[in-house]
Amino acid sequence: MAVIRVPESESHPAITHEATRRSLSEAGLPGDSDLMRFRPLAEGRVVPVPRLLDDSADPAELDDHIGGLLAIGHLLTEGEEADHIVLDGATGRVFTMYLFEKDPDLIKVLPLAPSVAALGRSLEAAAELAGLRGRFAGFAGRFGARAVADASALFRSLLEEADWDGGWGSAGDREEWEHALPALWRIVALVRPMALIAGPGGGLLLDLPEGLLEGEFTPEGVARFDEAELPAVLVHEPTRRFLTRTGLPKDGPMFLLDTEVPLLPTLAWCREDSERGEQLYAFPEDMAVAPDRLLRLGYLVDDAYVVIDADTGALHAWYVSDAALCPLNADISTLAFTVWMMRREEEINEEHDLTADMYHPLADTMAAVLASVDPVACRPTGEADDWRYWPEVFHDEAGGVL
Repeated sequence: MAVIRVPESESHPAITHEATRRSLSEAGLPGDSDLMRFRPLAEGRVVPVPRLLDDSADPAELDDHIGGLLAIGHLLTEGEEADHIVLDGATGRVFTMYLFEKDPDLIKVLPLAPSVAALGRSLEAAAELAGLRGRFAGFAGRFGARAVADASALFRSLLEEADWDGGWGSAGDREEWEHALPALWRIVALVRPMALIAGPGGGLLLDLPEGLLEGEFTPEGVARFDEAELPAVLVHEPTRRFLTRTGLPKDGPMFLLDTEVPLLPTLAWCREDSERGEQLYAFPEDMAVAPDRLLRLGYLVDDAYVVIDADTGALHAWYVSDAALCPLNADISTLAFTVWMMRREEEINEEHDLTADMYHPLADTMAAVLASVDPVACRPTGEADDWRYWPEVFHDEAGGVL
């Protein structure tokens, strides 16, 4: 692992906290985290917050505490630099800050870590959880609700070992916070372990625990199908078994099961049955799968059908207005996982306010969890805009998807 260290002799003069100077020179900070980047530290150009403001802004409008902070890095959103990570050089406290370059009076900071050393340990723990190594190596091969809960509890316990008590400048004392841990670490603790809910399946990627969907959507909210109901054209047996034994939510986040008759019609049948016919279903000649081998399963928000490849079980999104077929999920088990994960996130967010301050880090974590169980859903398309349905909707903050 690459490590960024700053010799004490090269430390910014505003960093007067001896433990911080020592930590930066000895242990340093990780240089390859997928959560944040410390480019200012790595390039030897720590920047006082007032110097980040636009030339038209008045630094005197900054809160006194914020005006004395130093920018040392950024949170990462979809791999790009986002909110600033700022350091209190006198106390060693670390914060996140969204910069209003022209409106310094609007700038606020949120706690991130009680010290540089604690920040480094937190990032190490997050990487171990994501890779199921180190202190989380025992979770490799463990699946189910208990594994999710235990991994979450272990991560929280590692962060709670740090000394969070005491003053945090304009962010207030810890006893004034609504939550014991900052939002970023709550996201890692509560969302990242969701990848452990299901183990590998037989014929499908995932084997969802019995009752998982009913627990989130109620028994009445999950549809299972009789074998005789399924069309003969659906020859992918693992998909047939999933539909009859596990089923799918009838109405989930961003997904609505198609309950129209006939069950699982082909796109070719839909064109024949539609009043608009070929105008609505303009299949391109180079379509990857023939329309008579694609079965309409349900609907996505954004004017798209969810369709199943009758031969392979792969799931695609069929965009009617664009006559475009795009990969959606590897198979029906990972579609069910995706919808379940989104519903769980909705419930967790109600209690933990994850989207209030950290919407895009939450979206990134959701995408990372999905990518860890489904090699198709978040895989780059290679197209110029690299559009993929689930990562894109996760990041739809304006639409309030999460």
